[in-house]
Amino acid sequence: MYASRSEAQTITTNGPSISLATLTNSGADLIVGDKEFDNFTISGDYLASQVSVTPISENGNFGIQFGGTFSASGQSKDIILGYEVSVTNSPDLISAANLQFDGQVTSGTGLASVVEQVFTNIPPAFYGQMSVFAGVTSNQLSTSLAINPPQTELSINKDVELTAILPASSSIMTIEQTFTQIPEPSTVALAVAGFSGLLLLRRRRR
Repeated sequence: MYASRSEAQTITTNGPSISLATLTNSGADLIVGDKEFDNFTISGDYLASQVSVTPISENGNFGIQFGGTFSASGQSKDIILGYEVSVTNSPDLISAANLQFDGQVTSGTGLASVVEQVFTNIPPAFYGQMSVFAGVTSNQLSTSLAINPPQTELSINKDVELTAILPASSSIMTIEQTFTQIPEPSTVALAVAGFSGLLLLRRRRR
């Protein structure tokens, strides 16, 4: 399912997949757990209709997966993916962005990579960058970027690049992103205060 901003609906975690064209054409947003994903954009060598978006959850962290047959052989291809993520209906804050993909290079020289830039929305500013890559002799398929102080909103910009020299080919089938969350400091303080009060009450009853 997908939801327009005027009629937001909760999306079932771990599916179903949605065409990115649906999201970009209608300006719809996805609600995955306590995360809202919106303002999707795409540019470069692939069309939105060639890319799918799937809600996911890993180790209690909610996110999305971009899917498609991204490949290059004897050429270079590039695609820019963007979106915003925010916490909704939850006291949690985003404390880390987690990125992984299944890029690979076969039969020669090439590279598959995703370089991601992360921007904070409050206040608006460039926060940091991370990347994953796969080459002929080495690869890094997953990475994380700690967000400190934790945020309620982030803007994400992914630069997906594929290059290969014949007869090599490079490919990416999936790009996954989840967000680690922690309770808002004020919520933790209230919980600690409540627990301390409970201990004091028990001691007085003794």
